[in-house]
Amino acid sequence: MLYEWITGKLSPDAALWIGALIAFVLTFFLMWKPLPGLPRDGGKKVETPDGKIVVVNDKSSGKITGIGVVFVPVFLLVSLFFLPLTSELMIYMALMLAMMLTGFLDDAAKVPWGELLKGILDLVLAIGTVVTFLCYHSSDIIIFGQVIHIPVVLYGILGVALVWFSINVTNCSDGVDGLCGSVTVVILVAYFGFFNEIMPAYTRMGIYFAATLVGYLCFNWNPSKVLMGDAGSRTIGFFLALLAMQSGHPFIFLLMSLVFIFDGGIGLFKLTMLRVFKWNPLKNVLTPFHDHMRKRMNIPIKAIPIIFGVLQVIFCLIGGLIAK
Repeated sequence: MLYEWITGKLSPDAALWIGALIAFVLTFFLMWKPLPGLPRDGGKKVETPDGKIVVVNDKSSGKITGIGVVFVPVFLLVSLFFLPLTSELMIYMALMLAMMLTGFLDDAAKVPWGELLKGILDLVLAIGTVVTFLCYHSSDIIIFGQVIHIPVVLYGILGVALVWFSINVTNCSDGVDGLCGSVTVVILVAYFGFFNEIMPAYTRMGIYFAATLVGYLCFNWNPSKVLMGDAGSRTIGFFLALLAMQSGHPFIFLLMSLVFIFDGGIGLFKLTMLRVFKWNPLKNVLTPFHDHMRKRMNIPIKAIPIIFGVLQVIFCLIGGLIAK
């Protein structure tokens, strides 16, 4: 109803860019004067394979974190006003809100939640997402222009794996100022450019999300003042997986999010090999890879999001052209 009233006064395109401007401005001012009581980052300690405890991202210690609890509601609120709402879309928005809240509670916890608890919560939300999707859509997918029918059960399993994997690789990539936010903006703009005719509500929603992230990046570029935390990164991963499914080209995720898959995914691969096979094939590589770039390759922190951003532009162009 709100969207109909707004588009009765404005063209859909004008409503889109006004909504994006509102999302940016609101986020900018909320980042400029963050709400009191938000958690502070305590740095990050990890255990190496030989049992040593090392500190990573020590420069982030003391900064406001969990700021995703601010910009995600802005993005969702703007979407409520500037999108044609459907029952399906509102379910996804509720799931994104739940994803943000679970991430924020972990950000704010004095003792970080364990991997098992977070993995279970991710799995529950992933199942809810895929079940919702299959209630409104068929399990057909498009690969190289060919429509292929996937059995519903198989699609469900693969869909849950996609959502869970996207959440976790995106979360793992959020470790360098400006990296997760800037690469996500590239991906969201690419989905809008290549898939707006197929899923206009979702790609426009992506533009509103991108606008909030630009506002956030004004304060997250190195040297950063605020950090998105799990509240932001996990919600981003969720939304990127949703876009891939809604496009009808779910495997396009492999290109549209390739930077996150590489940067965060090799860490998950390394951890899996260590836990399952007690073997570390990447013992000389720090993970996520952005840590290797700055600690072993001595690449300046400010250069890392630029390098990854340019690479993601190339991957998105390839992915978009393949889908077309």
